[in-house]
Amino acid sequence: MKSMSRRGFLAGAGMMAAAAGLAGCAPQSPEASSNEGLAETGTTNQDARWSWSVVPEPPSADEISEEVDCEILVIGLGSAGVPATVYAAAMGADVVAVTASATPEGEGAYIGAYNSKYNEQYGIKYDPAELRSEYAYWGFGSNNGDVTGTIWDRSGNAVDWFAEYCNDVWKFECGPDSVINEGIHIRDTATHMVYVFPDPDEEQAQERVYNGFPKFLQAACDKAETKGARIFYSTPARQLIREDGGRVTGAYAQKEDGTYLKVNASLGIVLATGDFHQNDEMLEAWLPLMRGDLQTRNPYGTAQGDGQKMAWWVGAAQDSGPFNIGLCWPHDFTFAQNSPSRWGSLPWLRVNIAGYRYTNETIGSHEWYSTSPMCMIDVKQPGHTGYQICDSKFGKMLKDDESEIAIFNDCVERGVIWQADTIEELAEKVGFTDPERLVETVKRYNEVCASGSDTDFGVPSEYLAYSSVVEPPFYCMHREVLKQWTDGGVNTNRYGQVLDAECEPIEGLYAAGNIRSGLCGTHYLWKSFGSNKLNATTGGMLCVKHMLGTWDEEF
Repeated sequence: MKSMSRRGFLAGAGMMAAAAGLAGCAPQSPEASSNEGLAETGTTNQDARWSWSVVPEPPSADEISEEVDCEILVIGLGSAGVPATVYAAAMGADVVAVTASATPEGEGAYIGAYNSKYNEQYGIKYDPAELRSEYAYWGFGSNNGDVTGTIWDRSGNAVDWFAEYCNDVWKFECGPDSVINEGIHIRDTATHMVYVFPDPDEEQAQERVYNGFPKFLQAACDKAETKGARIFYSTPARQLIREDGGRVTGAYAQKEDGTYLKVNASLGIVLATGDFHQNDEMLEAWLPLMRGDLQTRNPYGTAQGDGQKMAWWVGAAQDSGPFNIGLCWPHDFTFAQNSPSRWGSLPWLRVNIAGYRYTNETIGSHEWYSTSPMCMIDVKQPGHTGYQICDSKFGKMLKDDESEIAIFNDCVERGVIWQADTIEELAEKVGFTDPERLVETVKRYNEVCASGSDTDFGVPSEYLAYSSVVEPPFYCMHREVLKQWTDGGVNTNRYGQVLDAECEPIEGLYAAGNIRSGLCGTHYLWKSFGSNKLNATTGGMLCVKHMLGTWDEEF
């Protein structure tokens, strides 16, 4: 393990808003909906409004070309499925994994870890009661404190075991979250550790960690196979097997030739299939805000909610939400060059393309929040886009940080921030549909700033002093919103067991990662940097522990 300095851990290297994009685990089927599934029992909608309301028939015997037996079946190979598979194989279990993609799905980069053995070294205090309290408050009570608290308590040892175990095939680095300068919330006091798995062939800071993570997952899977794991790539699970309301005993997965692989699992199945943000029908049902022509940052196209549907078809309760609204700005993840999205939550004047101011600009500035609250407002604007406007004193908002000012100026030189000497000229360059309205909006905003009281939207007076738009040159940054994930759909207990409508566990069926409900609030809680992968990694490994009967033993 290599310990990291502030400089080494991406600080000062133009680290952009990354944690908001960490996907908890990889979905495992690319279709938007599937009528192929299995259930003898399940929850259906009487009017069959949704495609998943109709419980499909199982494949016929002549459609099954192969049958295998195992102890543990993992469905989906991403940030939850890979650690579960690796841990099961390392513990000597007979494990099979199936996934839709040709490789593990390594979207994102960072794995957080609370309650770590490194806490004392870095002066980190882990207060489980305080963390649970704050999560409940800032998550508006929508997270499951028993589930998330159990994961946090055990994440330090779990994540460190996973990283150390795979260190011979792919090196990791770790450091406290306070050394991450992602450009939005720079922390003076660390709360937890964060692990990355850099690509040694890359030099640019973000490319090192983001390009490294999928390669690390592949190396981890390869190691699991040397320990006896059997992995079926390009083989998406379609249906779970449950007879007469008993335990879930296996699943059917579809091979590339269209026939089915039947997997029998004596100990249990881990659903690590991810979220549903690329399934417009499911978004219409639960998160219509994310429907339509929003772009996605997930390159795999597999966030279709297939695991949720398979679980519902065998009797799992359908969670009614609220689900996490996972939105971000595209340039957060343009790694090769500096991006203005690092300042997307700063309270400069915010307008839409029609020239209207539409929000209190400080909504996303609290340390517990990331880009999502402001993105939720931006996404409702024309083109799903907001625009920030500031003037020559922009450095005041950047706390006169010379490195941040240099990045800002670089963005101007490269044309990713518009610059003009008048508001009229700025409106023309950007393409505002009503330049005169923009001029009036800026005029009104300056009046608010001069008065020291924002009677329009309520921005605190301490920001108004240096956010007025009066001193040329003037600048504009655009904030086009894209979708990155949801979470939820399947309720679980602390062990990862999937629950039915009576809150009773369905024997043999577990879930880990973004398929689980109650892991977050209505928004990604930024203070827990890397928490999506923390939940996925630790949750998947804990599912395996429960199956093996070693729950009370440490990793």
